[in-house]
Amino acid sequence: MKSNQLANPKITIEKEIYSTIKLFTKEKNICIVDFLEKLDISSIKHQEYRKIKFSYESLIRFILYQRLKKFRFITQTRQHLKNHPEEAIQLGFKRLPDRRQIGYFQNHIIDDETKELLTYIEDKTNEIAEKFGITFDVATIKPIKPKKISKTRNQYYIKDKKTREICHLIKKRFSPFIDFKLNHNSVYKKKEFIDLMIHMGLTRDFAENGCKTFKEIRNEKSPNSDTLLYHIKNHRDLKEIQKMYLTLFEIMWEMTKQSNIIDIHKSYDVAIDYTEWFYYGDRSTPMVVGKKPERGTTKCYKFATINIVESGKRFTLLALPVNQFDTREKILKQLFTYALKRIKIKRVYVDRGFFDSTSINTIKQFRLKFLMPCTANSRIKRLLEMLPSPTVINDYEMENSKFNVVIVEDEGGIKRAFATNEQFNENDVDLATRLFLLYGKRWGIETSYKVKKHSFLPKTTSKNYLIRIFYFLFSVLMYNLWLLADLLIWLAIFGEVQQDHLITSKYFGTVLYTIDPGGG
Repeated sequence: MKSNQLANPKITIEKEIYSTIKLFTKEKNICIVDFLEKLDISSIKHQEYRKIKFSYESLIRFILYQRLKKFRFITQTRQHLKNHPEEAIQLGFKRLPDRRQIGYFQNHIIDDETKELLTYIEDKTNEIAEKFGITFDVATIKPIKPKKISKTRNQYYIKDKKTREICHLIKKRFSPFIDFKLNHNSVYKKKEFIDLMIHMGLTRDFAENGCKTFKEIRNEKSPNSDTLLYHIKNHRDLKEIQKMYLTLFEIMWEMTKQSNIIDIHKSYDVAIDYTEWFYYGDRSTPMVVGKKPERGTTKCYKFATINIVESGKRFTLLALPVNQFDTREKILKQLFTYALKRIKIKRVYVDRGFFDSTSINTIKQFRLKFLMPCTANSRIKRLLEMLPSPTVINDYEMENSKFNVVIVEDEGGIKRAFATNEQFNENDVDLATRLFLLYGKRWGIETSYKVKKHSFLPKTTSKNYLIRIFYFLFSVLMYNLWLLADLLIWLAIFGEVQQDHLITSKYFGTVLYTIDPGGG
């Protein structure tokens, strides 16, 4: 195939990839083999090839299958197809060619220009799929219950082995969808940028120093700070970054459900809260909002998150950057709409910052139970002074909203008031204990913020809001993946999940960035 003939096949195959992927746009996750079965590859010119047992098309599909599945070796691909014979048939094989036959086809039959076209197909397929928000072959990590509990001396070895296995799979699945706006001729690979980001988060470092220490650790070339920040700033806008991370969260969520870690038939308690990233620059900087004076500033970047707060499963379902025009009503609606498509919500915990009629009515619109502390305004203060503890006030009115107010004493004998739409009995001797235990779940979201900030969030003084948002959402993704890995390792070694984490966030991050995912 001559170089001047190569342009036409590229144009043709790109159109074919686009139209084929459009067939699957209603699905979030599609099988690579289903895509390849429908993909017309007739624009790939046949070389001089005498068909003996296997057609030219089936062998080309085999190569594309191996590349899109990110398998490093022919033997690995063959073994997978042996275990999934129905996929081998879809590729066009009644029986599989051996390693020597495939190797000969790759090395002696197809020429360099055809190999270049195959690389183009691989890259363009991933690019177009990402634009449509489609993921290929989201792996299911089945938590296999061990036949017997390992002896203590073997548990450390098994834990390390399982951690590396799961980190390998996680990195392989997620890397293709983290976009650093790299050109095909980029000096650095995507993996190097991802590893650098993880290193910066683990060391709580800035880009400039983090790049230097990362280079010393790797003892090889790696991106410098200007290169990293340049590529992040190349994103067009906030929506583009959000869309990318929504795709990544969806992959994580599918893996979680398929691994039976989250039961879609069970209801979960959730918490909503804001977290602030202090800012010391100009107040007019995009996405910077005001805040109460703290640590020498009245400015910050602000994010709203919704977390599951069940012990051991404190996943962040969604994180939203907040600007000065976003109302609490708008934020709550976005968070609830997203979360309710993925889980059933049993109860919502929020802090007193949401104690207003608009927020309460928004929660009630979604028919959700809620519990929050009341703000000590003049009316609430008067109730606390006048009424004994415990007391339940049903149908308390605040502007255009009705709810119940429960007054109890804390361990220090101080009266506290909670707003809720649940029914509580003031004659219940354990009422105070129950309320404080329930609301205590909300601190799970505070713990998640600490892990994100101290294990996965790089430092920056950049005034570019795209960099700040990219960093924060990256830390949320890493936090979720750490939880997923930890739960799977518990199940693999002990058959059950206990309250403590089996692997630390630091250890997970370190293994993740030292793992080579094999083409990830």
